[in-house]
Amino acid sequence: MQADQPGVTGKTLLDAQFDRSAIAYWRVLVSLIMVITFVGIPFIPFWLIYSLWFGPKYFDGLSARLTTQALELRKGVFTRSESTVPLNRITDLKLHQGPLMRRFGLHGLKVETAGQSGPHASSEGNLLGVVDAAAFRNAILRQRQVALGTEPAEDTSRTSATAGDATQLLTEIRDILARIEARQ
Repeated sequence: MQADQPGVTGKTLLDAQFDRSAIAYWRVLVSLIMVITFVGIPFIPFWLIYSLWFGPKYFDGLSARLTTQALELRKGVFTRSESTVPLNRITDLKLHQGPLMRRFGLHGLKVETAGQSGPHASSEGNLLGVVDAAAFRNAILRQRQVALGTEPAEDTSRTSATAGDATQLLTEIRDILARIEARQ
């Protein structure tokens, strides 16, 4: 969905849409973890009842917006967090999908930035359930190239002009080298 509202970090280009099946995924995942630990088994009914309220609240507070200069992320129910990741700091966008995520038809998108290193480094943002996550990732990568000024040439006339310029430059270099050799 495109929006024309200017944000803090530029004009909004794209708002991510989230798949509501992520709520069911989290309910099942936490329930499985409780079953595996055995200690959590008595708490599963409480979790399932609590998640009926918590899941939709969390989902409603979740957003990701691509602007001309940054990726803005918002999430949380009790503790809300908002982060703005400048596009020039993004080093990688990883799509991931585990077996349970595949069962629910979900993809995760991890935003990694410059300066994240070490064994305990975490991603700047982890978005679960973005509808058409690959297209959202590609839009971010395209806008990152635009923001960095490294956008690849799209039309052949620019490519031909660049090739012609390179040929002309190489011809000039050849002529200069020939003159230098002639002087020796």
